[in-house]
Order: sequence, then structure tokens, then C-alpha cells
Amino acid sequence: MKQCDNGHFYDEARFDSCPYCQEGAGVGKTVAAGAIGKTVAAVPGYGTGEADRGKTVGIIQKKIGIDPAVGFLICIKGPHRGEDFKLCAGRNFIGRASAMDVSLTDDDTVSRESHALVSYDAKHNRFTLSPGQGRGITYCNDEQVEVAKPLHAYDIIEVGKSRLLFLPLCGENFRWDDEEQNED
Repeated sequence: MKQCDNGHFYDEARFDSCPYCQEGAGVGKTVAAGAIGKTVAAVPGYGTGEADRGKTVGIIQKKIGIDPAVGFLICIKGPHRGEDFKLCAGRNFIGRASAMDVSLTDDDTVSRESHALVSYDAKHNRFTLSPGQGRGITYCNDEQVEVAKPLHAYDIIEVGKSRLLFLPLCGENFRWDDEEQNED
């Protein structure tokens, strides 16, 4: 790994110069996602298979071609009150950094990266909550989370000043795998 003058790390065996700094590449930058007003990473070739080459792709994403929601976290207390965050299959990291899956940028009491982790195991159709690698403590229903624990509908996750209500989409009554099988 090599570090460029701007602090980006890249694989010098694959790239002659930093792919993040190449003018016009758009990698590492964000652009508006239509009228929604949210931002998404600008990845050249995304959705065409080129961007996914050599990357690990989630089970559900590979089967149906998209990365659908499997559940949601709704902020019910804290600086992000009223905002919702989509959870996808696999691991969803909660933190203050904008690169986190659940990005609580306005809560300065949340660890920048990996304060907590919500996982959805598509194979076993279950959710878990784990403490992250940040310094902050994670609570679930007012109990400290020290190891991975099952997550159930309407559990309250507390990180920093934020309280997040967990709402699963996948579970007993619905699975993305089942819907695909029903189409055949």
C-alpha cells in the first residue's frame, strides 16, 4: 500500500498513481442522488459489473441484482431525530464518519468509526447487534452490549446521544430469497 500526498492509500501494484486524486475520476467524491437530497459514492461503472469485479458481493445483492433493505434504524432521540437509516444484508456499521452505513455525523458523542454494528445473516434470517471497535459504549434496551446479541423488532439501540429504534423488514413473514423463489 502506498499513501499519496493527500493521505489516500492505494495499491501501487494496481495503480500508477492515486485513483482517488485522478482528475475527473470521481472516486471518493459524493454526488447528489437525484431529488432525494442524499449523497452516494460516485463509482464509475457501478451496476455494470465493472465496479464489482474482484469484490465480495452480498448473497442477496448477487441473487437479485440490487442491495435491498432488510430493515431500518429510526432515530427517535438525539441530533438525527426523525431520520431513518436503511440496513442491508451483511454488516452495517454505525459511526459518526460519513462513510459509515449508519452515519450519525451530528452526534459528537458517537465514535467516528465502528461505534456499533448491526448484522443481518441472510442464511439464518436473523439480526444481531455487536459493540464496535470505537471507544463508545453501545446499549440495547438500556443494557450494555459487550458481545454480539440477537436483535428483535422495536429494540432500542443507544449510541452516544442517539437512540435508534430497530425495525426489521426481513424475518418470519418475509425474506428476499423467498420472493425470488416465488417468481420462478
